[in-house]
Amino acid sequence: MFMKTAAYLAVCWVAGTLFAAVAWGKMKNMDPRQSGSGNPGARNAGRLYGRAGFASVFILDALKGVGAVLAGRLIGMPEVIAAAGGLMAVAGHAFPLFGRKGGKGVSTFIGAALAFSPAAFIGFAAGAAAAWLPLRNAVLAMPGGFAAWTLALLFAGRLEAGWPLLLAASIVLIRHRPDFKDAFN
Repeated sequence: MFMKTAAYLAVCWVAGTLFAAVAWGKMKNMDPRQSGSGNPGARNAGRLYGRAGFASVFILDALKGVGAVLAGRLIGMPEVIAAAGGLMAVAGHAFPLFGRKGGKGVSTFIGAALAFSPAAFIGFAAGAAAAWLPLRNAVLAMPGGFAAWTLALLFAGRLEAGWPLLLAASIVLIRHRPDFKDAFN
């Protein structure tokens, strides 16, 4: 079981390192890591390629998280390991192979959280929306979403198995440190 788990988690991490924004950029003869904010994620893709670029990259990056969690379940992993698969997909997006510039992991986290517990994800969406209304800033609204999501996991009885995704949420927040600083300046 150890080797199967290790292989599953490694595949989730490698899958996380595949950037939809880079693939989209190749179609446009542009590398998002060299343009805009330099981030290979949905927000920079939106800046560089418009709404279609944002939507495509967001969905494809979210599917990495969904796929990681659902693959774990499909091969019979315990729920905590399926959640760890989601963590590894986020980690792969944030810390890719060969020292390449990684993304911030928001879309991949959203996919993993949604696949892990759709009911708790409603808490995330409600908490982020409630925080966004007075702040009008998506970055500043994220902690509200994560706090509400954590409570929703607790109330749904999924927190014990979902703790690896709390680490994934921490990666997302840490990767957004510069954005938090910018929002307060």
